[in-house]
Amino acid sequence: MPGVAKSALQGDLSMPTEWKAVGEVDKLFVFPVKSLAHVEVENFNTGPFAAESGFMVDRQFMVVDKKDKFTTSRKFPSMSLIQPEVTQTHLTLKYPGMEDISVKIPAVETLEGCKEYEIFGDPCKGFDVGPEVGEWLSDVILNDPEGGMRLLYHPKVDSTRPDKPTNEEIAPNMKPGDKPYFADTFAYMMMSQPSIDELNKLLGEEDVDLVVEEKRFRPNIFINGEFPAFSEDEWAYIKVGEVIFRNSRACDRCVFTTVDPFMGDKHPQGEPLKTLRKYRCAEDPAEKKAYGSAPLFGVFLAVEKCGNIKVGDKVCIGKH
Repeated sequence: MPGVAKSALQGDLSMPTEWKAVGEVDKLFVFPVKSLAHVEVENFNTGPFAAESGFMVDRQFMVVDKKDKFTTSRKFPSMSLIQPEVTQTHLTLKYPGMEDISVKIPAVETLEGCKEYEIFGDPCKGFDVGPEVGEWLSDVILNDPEGGMRLLYHPKVDSTRPDKPTNEEIAPNMKPGDKPYFADTFAYMMMSQPSIDELNKLLGEEDVDLVVEEKRFRPNIFINGEFPAFSEDEWAYIKVGEVIFRNSRACDRCVFTTVDPFMGDKHPQGEPLKTLRKYRCAEDPAEKKAYGSAPLFGVFLAVEKCGNIKVGDKVCIGKH
């Protein structure tokens, strides 16, 4: 079975001194609330822990259940249809057939004394936004206003997530500070149109009646260019406009890829995850141990040089 021989970056991992253009930014996305709908934007500032556009900060809010476990569209796919809107003072959530709800964004600048939660084993802190939005979310997600869902908020301060443990074998280009607010593992994720095109070709070859596009995979940065599929896996540094990103490691995929972002339901045959597992799983023994059956698709990025990126910006990689 074909797979990814080795995803960990190889060779010289120093910052390039010369760059060459390989494509351009096609789309940019911010996800103000973890696991809810995306907001497509024309540009965003690259904060150390999250993309920032207007008053939106990527994954600055997160839903937890009555047991304090973070709640996502993996289990409740309809969550991906809840549309967030953010102003300077309020977060508004909209869902088909429900009255909108608008709640005041907490004016807190510290999470000291706040309760601790977990995201895939990472401890983190969040400020409870209050019972009203919790009841609304419980009604939408569980059809039970008393279901105990709550919404957490992380102010735009240092992330409360722990530093990443170094792993030279799996992620030699990763640094301890490569952490987000409430995103799963990293602050930024990038994908490319050639890789999406290749996946659609593979789906066709497997006789799967499905054509996918980038929103299903929830990237922050979506690029296009005349380069082969999965080329981004091997780019140690990516310059977008004047911003420089470092490729932290490959993005390992889960059942969330089976959720249709427009319908809010899962594919009955578990696609495209099933096909991705056939063609994009790690073959290297150490990576197999780390990623298991999770296929690799897209790359996690960290910011080396902050700034603003916009749709149409040139995407460059090192010349060497």
